[in-house]
Amino acid sequence: MTERARAEQELAEQPLELILARNLISIVSLPAVLVDVNTRIVFFNEAASEQIGAPFEEIGVLEPDEWSARYGPLDADGNPLPSDGLPLATAVRESRPAYGRYFFRTESGMREVEAGALPLTGPAGYHGAIIVFWPVPADEAR
Repeated sequence: MTERARAEQELAEQPLELILARNLISIVSLPAVLVDVNTRIVFFNEAASEQIGAPFEEIGVLEPDEWSARYGPLDADGNPLPSDGLPLATAVRESRPAYGRYFFRTESGMREVEAGALPLTGPAGYHGAIIVFWPVPADEAR
């Protein structure tokens, strides 16, 4: 089974909120990542793949530790950031949108981004989150 087929099968077994969120982020031009209730990366859109350097179909579903080891988030010196202070952690912990600025590793080197996380909740509770991010303009970079 290909990575894409496995990811599509996994997504089909996810709550409706995640399926709808995937449909939404697949049509927006802003880089976006979808995480499930276990904070696994279960999808990212074409705009995100352009920033990351590879499409979701090549990378597939990533566990949080895989994502962190491969891409970050990182501080300006390239050191891993503690996950509890990131927008995703705040969105999950406090059930509200959160914002942050950090670096991540791409195929072409370190990239500074601003990011916002939005928790996905439904009648049955928390189902995951959407993280959108955009590159920091060179004249504003640290």
